[in-house]
Amino acid sequence: MKASSQTEEVRWHVIVAMLEEFPTLKKRVEQYLKEEQKQSK
Repeated sequence: MKASSQTEEVRWHVIVAMLEEFPTLKKRVEQYLKEEQKQSK
C-alpha cells in the first residue's frame, strides 16, 4: 500500500469516526452534500 493511499485510508477513518461521534455534524454534512448536488446540476 502506498503512503498516499494509507493517508487517505486514515483520513477516511477519522471522518467516519467524527460523523459517528457527532450526529449533528452528520446532519450538517448531509445537508451540505444535498445543496452541493443541487448546485452542480
